Amino acid sequence: MGFFKKDKESKNEKTDNGELKAGGVASSSEIEMTIDSIRVSLGNYQRVVILKEKEGERFLPCWIGPTEADSIAVKLQGVSVPRPLTHDFTCAVINALGGSVICGVINKLENDTFYAKTRLECDGGIIEVDCRPSDAIAVAVRENVAIFAEEKVLEKAGVLIDPETGNPLESSSEEVPPSTEPAKERISAFSEPVQSIFSIAENEAERVNCSYVCTGHLLSALLSGTNIATEVIKSVGSDPAKLRLDIETLLKGNTEIEGGGTGLTPSVKEVIQTSIAEAKRLGSEWVLPEHILLSLVRGSDSIAANQLRNAGINPEMVYVELVRFYTRPLRGLSGK
Repeated sequence: MGFFKKDKESKNEKTDNGELKAGGVASSSEIEMTIDSIRVSLGNYQRVVILKEKEGERFLPCWIGPTEADSIAVKLQGVSVPRPLTHDFTCAVINALGGSVICGVINKLENDTFYAKTRLECDGGIIEVDCRPSDAIAVAVRENVAIFAEEKVLEKAGVLIDPETGNPLESSSEEVPPSTEPAKERISAFSEPVQSIFSIAENEAERVNCSYVCTGHLLSALLSGTNIATEVIKSVGSDPAKLRLDIETLLKGNTEIEGGGTGLTPSVKEVIQTSIAEAKRLGSEWVLPEHILLSLVRGSDSIAANQLRNAGINPEMVYVELVRFYTRPLRGLSGK
């Protein structure tokens, strides 16, 4: 049919030790990456594929779905499956039509979402097909071709990781966006821990005869238990118990915080809406305590945001720490 070139000679070359090297398949702004590992959040079981700069020290964490993670892991581990997976089928179609995969490229980061493309050889020329990062990676590992990331993507989202502890050392830019795949369209519900936090916040307000619930009550309730949010706060050098005590001291006798009134303050309503958006960006079907923390720290002029800032906590720090908590290794899924 003429859709693909029949000559399947690859434009990629092998080094003496068998490692793939790029043979004119990437632009000067595209940095070759290797798959360091596939990891999982122990809190919500979200998967993260960790890419590492081949000739550098930067890492690029990409949140992906469990199905896509399994598809990549199956190939990395050499596991045989009884029937072709979706990415096996994709590669088979390309090869059956005489085409060849040149490489996968993570090329863009917009609105906290990563974009990618798979570069193909077609009819003597090169075409690029838009796709998710997980799809580009899954196809690349099956065709044994290189994976690249645009330098501008690494500048925004790359992190340096301590090889001994696995902890991020610093961000390679001012911000580390957390999202990798297009956000899920809707949230199933607030998780049970978050519902409990809301209930505790209401009880805190009632306990001090307060007619409204402000972000201070919400942060105090968040800090009353043990969750990823409190672990993040500890990991940046703050004491959740002291922070909670400071908030309670500020709340005592103050009846006009965040406008006062009755019910939820406008700042709390904003936090609730923002937490839903944060959950979507992180690919979660549930609003979790860490999403509440991200929403609180993003507040413009609320008591919780001010207290978190006074404690030296900002959104970028929270995101970097979440990378660490969301990237606990899954045994046997290393790409090395």
